[in-house]
Amino acid sequence: MIMIEAFVRPEKADFVLASLQEQGYSAATRVSVLGRGKQKGLKVKSVLYSELPKELIILVVEDQEEEKVISILMKSAKSSTAGTYGDGKIFVTPVSTAYTISSGKAEL
Repeated sequence: MIMIEAFVRPEKADFVLASLQEQGYSAATRVSVLGRGKQKGLKVKSVLYSELPKELIILVVEDQEEEKVISILMKSAKSSTAGTYGDGKIFVTPVSTAYTISSGKAEL
């Protein structure tokens, strides 16, 4: 299993989640976060916004589904055909075990 964490623009989050659900990936977590990337925030005239709002979408899928999920995320999170700075970032990490709290069962 892998965990996919996608930081996306707030205005794209509903569309990203709908796109995932449309393709059969309905189990996801959404969290509102603040942060900055390589651009170190956003400067508008003399005002620096050092932390920008993003939405973090987290889902866990089988290893073989990685490419499909990444493709859905990339297509649905872009703000234009070519993409724009600030569209987000996707991280993929291995998951060795997941536990269901109610049953106590481990999933490999």
